[in-house]
Amino acid sequence: MKRRPPACVATVARTHWIVGLAIVGGVALCHWLTRRLPMIEFGPRTYAITGGLAALYLLAGTLVWFGAPFGRLLSRICGLLYLSRPRLGSHLWEMMDSADFQSHFRRPSVP
Repeated sequence: MKRRPPACVATVARTHWIVGLAIVGGVALCHWLTRRLPMIEFGPRTYAITGGLAALYLLAGTLVWFGAPFGRLLSRICGLLYLSRPRLGSHLWEMMDSADFQSHFRRPSVP
């Protein structure tokens, strides 16, 4: 059984998961608040786009947690959103640059 990832990896993964869940919660709340208002209508494309964004962030968090090779790239792409908040974005980007974070994605060499 694999042990728990380093703290920096867990923080980045949890941040992606929180953003993904916030998107899902925001869409659900908007739908609930506007479902009986005929002048505000969201089409299927709206739900597809926001659902895709939520899935992207949830997938990024999961790939980072398990150290999948594509997780590092996807984490950087998702991390662009955080740069609009310099205190959060800079901190997370520094974590993604750390040696612990980078080594989490390296595959062990085969003897």
